[in-house]
Amino acid sequence: MLLSGMLFVMMVSTPFYAPISNRFAHKNIMLFSLFFLFLSVFLSSVTTNFYILLFSRFLQGMFLPGITAIMLSYVQEIYPKSYRGLGLGIYMAATGFGAVIGRLLAGWITFLYSWKMAFLSFAVLLFIAFIAMLFTLPKPERNIIKKNIATKNDILLYLSNPKILSILFIPTVVFFSFMAISTFATYHLAQEPFNLNTRELGNVFLVLLLGVIVSPLVGRYSDIIGRVKIMFFGISILIFGIFLTLTQSFTLVIIGMGFVTIAMFSVQSVAPAYLGEIVSNNKSTISILYQSFFYLGGCLGTFIPSIVWEYYEYSGVAIFCIILLLLGSSPFAYLKFKEK
Repeated sequence: MLLSGMLFVMMVSTPFYAPISNRFAHKNIMLFSLFFLFLSVFLSSVTTNFYILLFSRFLQGMFLPGITAIMLSYVQEIYPKSYRGLGLGIYMAATGFGAVIGRLLAGWITFLYSWKMAFLSFAVLLFIAFIAMLFTLPKPERNIIKKNIATKNDILLYLSNPKILSILFIPTVVFFSFMAISTFATYHLAQEPFNLNTRELGNVFLVLLLGVIVSPLVGRYSDIIGRVKIMFFGISILIFGIFLTLTQSFTLVIIGMGFVTIAMFSVQSVAPAYLGEIVSNNKSTISILYQSFFYLGGCLGTFIPSIVWEYYEYSGVAIFCIILLLLGSSPFAYLKFKEK
């Protein structure tokens, strides 16, 4: 509930930032969200009541999209078009680095002190980030505040567009597969013939650092050869990586998880930029819509695979993800083929 519940709130609350993003400066929205995210994490660190802790996690799910979703359009505003892929790649590298450091710090601090101290440490980091954002983040020259825009109609219009909808399926199935594999591959490694202990399983997540290295490179490369090629390449190596995790070789499983990580960060580095080029007049709304589908994949990716695991264990989870990736990317592949 503390994890999937927060992801569900993030998925539901993200679309509500669309009208907000069209009425207020993006930097101000991120500052507001970051400050209240800091307060909600601080609440997590001081409570001794589970329901208050759960409530604080829901609050975090409400305010996080005010940073992550808005940042996607903000990055596209401050970077010129020829370097937009690089900018989004740097952003994705930062999220990857945060994912690794978050897991490691939470584990270390909880082991040495307590889970409350871990939350408190994150609250302090958030407050430092708030101060840094307040005084150092540039104000976009191209940030035009739009008033009285029928954002709801815009969203319905985008969802009724087959090309845009086919692209939105991709972050959903890619992040679904990433969440499923990165979670249940550790269950797989805890069993025969691997028998990894909890410390060794925790170290497996260091493979996420590949995302930090790959994202800026892929983003910049997509500026040169095109976003679509990178997206198809990412989906291909994601499927190949999942196949490798099915082997009985520890080395191949880790390599497979490396491919899964590279693929996820590659696709998520270029897909928002590609959508931003298609919908050039309303980047805020399309970025928020993208994030909604992204969180939908994360939310379902922590829930549905747990059911599959109960009946078919890891092989069932892996095969389910491969089938989902093929089905989810087929509409986009079909439309691109028709364009030729």
